Amino acid sequence: MLTLAAAALSMSLDLLSADQAPQAPLPAVFISKEEHEGVLKESIAKNAVDTPIKATDIPGGKTAVAMLYRSKAEASALIHNDVTETYYILSGSGTIVTGGSLGTPKPTDLTRVNAGMSQTGTRIGGASKKVKPGDIIIIPAGTPHSFSELDAPISYLVYRFEPSKK
Repeated sequence: MLTLAAAALSMSLDLLSADQAPQAPLPAVFISKEEHEGVLKESIAKNAVDTPIKATDIPGGKTAVAMLYRSKAEASALIHNDVTETYYILSGSGTIVTGGSLGTPKPTDLTRVNAGMSQTGTRIGGASKKVKPGDIIIIPAGTPHSFSELDAPISYLVYRFEPSKK
């Protein structure tokens, strides 16, 4: 009887450890300076605001990098429902407004640029901050944001994280 119990326990532990076996690490994704500078040149030539560079699935969700280039301030504000963004300003300067709320929000599907379902609307309130090259801004999902003023065209890398849907 003891041998049978030991065998059952051993099989249970084997099944448990198989369920919790470590998974192979995911490959790293590399973006060279030349690659993101090339995307910026292409964005300027095409007058494209938001150009995805690379994206990959990671444990817990999806991460993506995009190049943004703006030649004028934004007329409306934006909220990403589930995507958190981190901006790294490369060139140019201006004023970003974060927080507050959106007036008359309208659903906007930005999945093509890895920003997920979002909302656009009129900016109401928020905190203004001057930004310049080298500055980093973290914008949590659900936070209204927009550039209210630009001193000159601005370019910035955007790192996006979208958690997995449960």
